[in-house]
Amino acid sequence: MDPADHKVVLGTAGHIDHGKTALIRALTGVETDRLPEEKARGITITLGFAPLDLDDGRRVSVVDVPGHEGLVRTMVSGASGIDLVLLVVAADEGVMPQTREHVAICELLGIDQGIVVLTKIDSTEADLAALARDEVSAFLSGTALAGAPVMAVSSLTGEGIPELRTAIRKAIDAAKPRTPRTGPPRLSIDRSFSARGFGCVVTGTLTGGSFSVGEPVEIQPPGRRCRIRGLQSHGVSVESCPPGLRCAVNLQGVELDEVARGQVISTPGFLEPTVSADVEVTWLPVAAPVEDQVAIEFLTGTAKRRARLAPIGDEPLRPGETGFARLHIDGEAVPLVPGDRFIARGFSRNVASGSTIGGGIILDVSPPHRRRSDPEVRRDLAQLATGEPAERLVVLIRRSGFRGAEVDRLHREAGLEAKTFDETLAVLAAKREIASAANRRWLHHEALEDLERRLLANLDAYHRAEPIRPGMPTSALRGSLPENVARDSAELIVARLSERGLIKIEGDLARLPDHHPTLSAADQVLVERIATESRALGLEPLSLQRWGKQLGAGGDQLRNLLAHLVRAGRLVRAPGELWFDREAVDALREKVVAHLRERGRLDTPDYKRLIGTSRRTAVPLMELFDQEHLTVRSGEARVLRRG
Repeated sequence: MDPADHKVVLGTAGHIDHGKTALIRALTGVETDRLPEEKARGITITLGFAPLDLDDGRRVSVVDVPGHEGLVRTMVSGASGIDLVLLVVAADEGVMPQTREHVAICELLGIDQGIVVLTKIDSTEADLAALARDEVSAFLSGTALAGAPVMAVSSLTGEGIPELRTAIRKAIDAAKPRTPRTGPPRLSIDRSFSARGFGCVVTGTLTGGSFSVGEPVEIQPPGRRCRIRGLQSHGVSVESCPPGLRCAVNLQGVELDEVARGQVISTPGFLEPTVSADVEVTWLPVAAPVEDQVAIEFLTGTAKRRARLAPIGDEPLRPGETGFARLHIDGEAVPLVPGDRFIARGFSRNVASGSTIGGGIILDVSPPHRRRSDPEVRRDLAQLATGEPAERLVVLIRRSGFRGAEVDRLHREAGLEAKTFDETLAVLAAKREIASAANRRWLHHEALEDLERRLLANLDAYHRAEPIRPGMPTSALRGSLPENVARDSAELIVARLSERGLIKIEGDLARLPDHHPTLSAADQVLVERIATESRALGLEPLSLQRWGKQLGAGGDQLRNLLAHLVRAGRLVRAPGELWFDREAVDALREKVVAHLRERGRLDTPDYKRLIGTSRRTAVPLMELFDQEHLTVRSGEARVLRRG
């Protein structure tokens, strides 16, 4: 494995005053306590950071978190970005309350790779140190860190430090990055400050993809766009920073008072903050059961919010169990992506895990407006919980129903890397589970099949209501679908049915394959009467109004009958809503062509004399031949159109 591609963030965890900061100093030579108060009190209050240089030339980012009970929120901020934990336990005290809470938090965040470091062995009796080793091993036996190696060290004398460095290197070789290393980059801001001559600088652990100098980024919330002016990793300026490293970002186009801890920097348009999410939550054994909802402190990344958590389904959240829940965030929205981890803390303490009562994984960042008791919600979440890209996309597209899933929003809600997103859509489309018009709006096959049934039923109903018509205008057919069906989706439905031969498209009309215009006996009588009288009238047809009075037929019925005669080739429709006998029009056409071939031009007075009718019908007939591209106007006359 190329060391440059194996970026792992190392972090500490453990009870206050168990020697985490001293251990980092012994390993790296860096004092991570920066504040005067930290130095005076000898405890870590804020997150500390240091680079650890390994013997093989690799540099690892190290996060030092506070162990004080009142600073667990800060501890979660640091732990959210780490892949490998150093659980620090003082040999003279053993497992303590924050040891337990930090281990619980690590488990809930999915941190299952680590090393136990037994500190202060220089000032602890051997028997007491052995007891502490046994105690911590027993404590971890039922956790994700069970079997983790236990290394005894003295940060003061250096005893065990070389062996620990070796163990860290081996653990890093075997470790898998816990946070994403592909897709849009994300940096949860844990610190911000102003540097003289540079302006606003923020720091955090980079996940997803890389950041590069000069590229545009977006701060969420509130969605402010800016640009990366410069990058540093552990004090070294770089042009590009890969994921899995601590990163300092100099931002151009934003002021220091516009950034804050808890915000996230990412690719413009990738993140959309939300105030609700569906989650898979693990409720700790010491937590009280939740039947309706419970107020919690919600911690994710470096953000913290007050929130309410309510179980999904009819069953409560029981102690020691994992289930689905809906999260409602109070206050400002939080940028979340499926797969993000979170911690839920209560407002009272317990011996086993402090105020931490649970945690889990974000499954759905845009949950539908459905009751929590709806069994379909649980079905969808069970699919989302698999973590498979195909399952995730199927759920999001299926629940979009007739509206369909617009591709940009689908990409944001899925939280998938672009290549995985495109490839997964292509596979699902090939399997005919989904389809899209121009790859812009995706519909699930269940919605497609439902819309196809509706469209065929609408077309059949139209044929039964209008048997004389050859087909239904395709625009009307598309419009017969529910209002929330987009035009491109309606066109997709028509195209799919046409490809399979279930409907026929002829010009701008659609019909069922077995449909042919039919006349009732009464309509057949009227049709023959219109044709006969039109032949007698020649080039002086009746107006639509007079036809209606003469036949006793309504406007729509009459138009249908006239259109039928036009399709049958017995009448010709001219501008001005006049219908002429075809034979009379054909005879006139021959006269016009002969005249123009002989003389080249036909002015309006001669045209009227040639037609032999009043202006009422002469002008529409002139326009008819223009529409047929037989003639073309030239000044006040007509000439034959070339070709």
